[in-house]
Amino acid sequence: MTSKVMRLDPNFIRGGFPCEGEYEMPIIRKEALPGGAIDLIACSRTRPNDTDENRRKGVHFFVDDYRFDVLRRKSDAGLEKYGQYAFILSPDFSRYNEMPVWKVIEAVGMNRWMGAYWQSRGMKVIPSVGWATPFTYRFCFMGVEQHSPVAVTTNGNRQFKRGYLHGYDAMLERIEPPAIICLGKPFAEMRGNIIPVKYDIYRKDK
Repeated sequence: MTSKVMRLDPNFIRGGFPCEGEYEMPIIRKEALPGGAIDLIACSRTRPNDTDENRRKGVHFFVDDYRFDVLRRKSDAGLEKYGQYAFILSPDFSRYNEMPVWKVIEAVGMNRWMGAYWQSRGMKVIPSVGWATPFTYRFCFMGVEQHSPVAVTTNGNRQFKRGYLHGYDAMLERIEPPAIICLGKPFAEMRGNIIPVKYDIYRKDK
């Protein structure tokens, strides 16, 4: 592949959308949650021509990265399949405290770019939001419009409760979301209009 061809490849450049801040995070436009009860299905359990019951759900990516890492290379992967569901969360690429900052920036940027891309293809997207160390607060809430509904997960954060709640409060202050979808049991200290969604650990992904 020539340099000129690569510069025209949207999967390489990952541009094309309005951005925010010094880190130029693509912006996921604010959208209202669908009416009725909110439920989620893991991306790894989606399938073409899913049941009517499942199509009323939103798709989440709070699973191991390898289950959706293809999105880093192929933005259209699963596009038709995901489009049948009521809404989709932007993909939750991992952010760990021990990661170098550039890796966390990349994870957040890919989250926002995929969300903006899916919106451009007519899908209803709710941003999933996460953070790592307090240093990452300066960019990990960018690309989410103020007063946008968001999604978070408490899974895997029980032993890091204090740090998680510190980041959660910073997210509330920055975004002021009218509703927070929470996959997993919310911590008692979490404030806001929380919509808890049970994570069914007994149904294993294939």
